[in-house]
Amino acid sequence: MKTISIALCTYNGARFLREQLQSIANQKLLPNEIIITDDCSTDDTESIVNEFKSLLNIIFIRNATPLKVSKNFEKAISLCTSDIITLCDQDDLWHPEKLSIIHNYFQTNPLKLAVFSNAKLIDEKGKDLGQTFWQKVRLNTPQIEAWQQGEALEVNLHGNRVAGCMLAFKKELLTFCQPFPAFKPPMIHDGWLTLIACMFNGIGLIDKPLISYRQHEAQQVGTRAVQQGKVLSLKERLARPRSEKLAPFIQKRDEYSYLSTIIKQYLGQKDGLIVSNNFKKIDSVIDFYETRATLPIFHLLRILPVMKLLITGAYHRYKDQEASWKAPYIAAFGDLFE
Repeated sequence: MKTISIALCTYNGARFLREQLQSIANQKLLPNEIIITDDCSTDDTESIVNEFKSLLNIIFIRNATPLKVSKNFEKAISLCTSDIITLCDQDDLWHPEKLSIIHNYFQTNPLKLAVFSNAKLIDEKGKDLGQTFWQKVRLNTPQIEAWQQGEALEVNLHGNRVAGCMLAFKKELLTFCQPFPAFKPPMIHDGWLTLIACMFNGIGLIDKPLISYRQHEAQQVGTRAVQQGKVLSLKERLARPRSEKLAPFIQKRDEYSYLSTIIKQYLGQKDGLIVSNNFKKIDSVIDFYETRATLPIFHLLRILPVMKLLITGAYHRYKDQEASWKAPYIAAFGDLFE
């Protein structure tokens, strides 16, 4: 039987921490250890933790100086000794079967390095908000099916779909991830762990809520609404400065180039067809935005590169997942004439 560690980070978590720890104590399968790294709390966090030391094997460590979210989790993770590591926030509620389901998943899927579940969204009082986390981050049926068919990286390149409090992974994943790089926003520790697992096609999903994910004003990391850009008329699109049109392409090219660079620093010497093919997928995204960002000023010279992107399906492949069938053609039209 595989052992399980919980990496739990706290910071002034007294308001909800007791409920969270009680939900862990209520697990059908108890963890072997809980590593709690506290980021210099000034409230009753430590005394609440002490209430549960007779029920759970808890190791509590107070940081000498604040590390902030990602580095604090890195510290907690590095201290875990079990086969499986689950990440835990201080303000959620775990469903009683969470750890037993995760344990069974790894038993029946021995080649997977990581797995994540869905979650119910609740408010600060624990009231069900009537929506799941996957719905919030647009992990819908087409994306779930693509993920299950080995396209986790492609799905995740459109935006991280995995929150750390829903993630569990084998300790061996850390051999490819540590030390955590200096992240650029918006990526944090959970996005990094997920991305590396995706590079090996090594992350599965459990299509079931295993926690209740609390939404409240004081949380450090939570769900974010999809950012909707301003919808421009055709006249506005054709009249705007070209630099304004190209700016988002340049930004995306640079973001994906950054990801590729740091991943190669960690996996560059890793042989294997899966990893190699996944690097090619990232390079294809970079090439797509590089082409769009560097189209010639003269419109006639744009025809060949734009048609190539259209014929090879790049506009379709990288469009917003909820955009209509017309979106790739509108994008191509814009690249030709704006």
